[in-house]
Amino acid sequence: MNPCNICKIDPTSHSFHKISTNNRAINLYYSCPVKATKYFESAGVIEHFRTHLEENREHEWAYVLDCKGYTLAHSTQIKTSIILVNMVKDKYIGSLKKVWIINYSWQFQIVMNILLALLPEGVKKIVELTDKTVEQIQNLAFII
Repeated sequence: MNPCNICKIDPTSHSFHKISTNNRAINLYYSCPVKATKYFESAGVIEHFRTHLEENREHEWAYVLDCKGYTLAHSTQIKTSIILVNMVKDKYIGSLKKVWIINYSWQFQIVMNILLALLPEGVKKIVELTDKTVEQIQNLAFII
């Protein structure tokens, strides 16, 4: 069940949700900003992430960020990205085991450089730009 009230009405509003993995010890989350119909509504995006991560509680988790179709228009939401990174860093980082970034573009790389500057060195080590597919990562999550 989706804990986000906005997504209960329109499931396409946001793009951050749990996906299956072979490892029951890890909750694997996926998002593709381009697929979110309400991507530019910052408060809703932030609340969506928060409700999902609150529901996850202290359970170990990993995250797949799919940048397919990411453009400079999406980069204008850098403030939302900074808020999300700080929220994860302040409240949920202890249980985060890995972040995979797939289908990244030069537009996303600009944002990524800013976001990485906000992270402690130990956290930067769990972020991986990769050419793997979501399916490959779902299988990899088994060995985290």
